Amino acid sequence: MTCVFQIVGKKDSGKTTAILEVIRELKSKRKDLIIAVIKHSHHIIDDENKDTFKFKKEGADLVVFHSNDCALFFDCKDFDYLSLFPADVIIIEGFKDLNLGYKFEIRSPEEAKEIAEKISKKAEECISYPNVEINGTKAQKSLLTSFLYTMMKKYGIKEIKIAD
Repeated sequence: MTCVFQIVGKKDSGKTTAILEVIRELKSKRKDLIIAVIKHSHHIIDDENKDTFKFKKEGADLVVFHSNDCALFFDCKDFDYLSLFPADVIIIEGFKDLNLGYKFEIRSPEEAKEIAEKISKKAEECISYPNVEINGTKAQKSLLTSFLYTMMKKYGIKEIKIAD
């Protein structure tokens, strides 16, 4: 089960500090834990004058903008994409008007550590570790095996055999 946490608060209230602390705390306990972070922005990053926008408009399902860093664009009209994330924990910064998971409001940077501890504790309660086998052998947990598990579970697939 993926644990979804939402941290909301005004600008400079300590949201990023709290998220960094949660990541640090959870990873110190389980290095193989897969954590995804979504940051809300009011800025439009893919406007109609950009090639990436034109590719999507023409019908491309996924568009990758690859420079020194990388951005992936696809339709984000709603939050259905959360169920596709191969993550144990998803932390969302912002979207205060929506309820996307366990919501925590932070008012000042001094609250960051306390909120991070609450989130870490709740994460430990809700994380489950699926048993994935590849070719009859228990698979090591990785982003790839988590992705395969997430897709198969979402679409009700129990087994895939490649016949070539």
